Amino acid sequence: MAISAFVAPAVVIAAPAQAAPTVTTRVASFSAGPSTVVRGNAITVQGQMQGYGRAWVKTGTVTAVVYFDPDGAKPNAAVRTLKTSTTGYFRTTFPASVTGKWSVRMPAAGALKGTTSGQATVRVVAPAPKPTSARPASTWNCPAWAPIKGNAPSGIYHLPGQRYYSRTTPEVCFATERAAVQAGYRKSKV
Repeated sequence: MAISAFVAPAVVIAAPAQAAPTVTTRVASFSAGPSTVVRGNAITVQGQMQGYGRAWVKTGTVTAVVYFDPDGAKPNAAVRTLKTSTTGYFRTTFPASVTGKWSVRMPAAGALKGTTSGQATVRVVAPAPKPTSARPASTWNCPAWAPIKGNAPSGIYHLPGQRYYSRTTPEVCFATERAAVQAGYRKSKV
């Protein structure tokens, strides 16, 4: 008599299925600004994540991903991931370097559906050139940043330490000798 081996069928235990997100979300009060900023100054990106039940409510602490699109030079790219506060608020800053569009995304988490903000454009401009001349601070003195005295009637400029510097009443003060020469003045000989 032959003995046959009995093989029991394999039992597969399925992992519990995760429920699909059901709560609609949004990014409220989203802003990136100021709308125009000087290169090197701060750009602030902020807003609040909200979920909808019977009304819009705070989501609590969730992940927010900040995206930046530098005006078509590169594709929209994630530049920072952060956690919101317990009331769903987020705020972060970046140094301004180039003009572009900012947005924020919240990935789906638990019952919360993912959402994306609109885009906010921030224009980055070059700093204004520093002034090279100024009016005198008083009858005899120039401001500290522009110490070179220009005497309009003679067309001569005087440097601190020169012989007639303290006796010269300036009509204009210059930051550099180059600025004085460009304005049509010549250097005092003594």
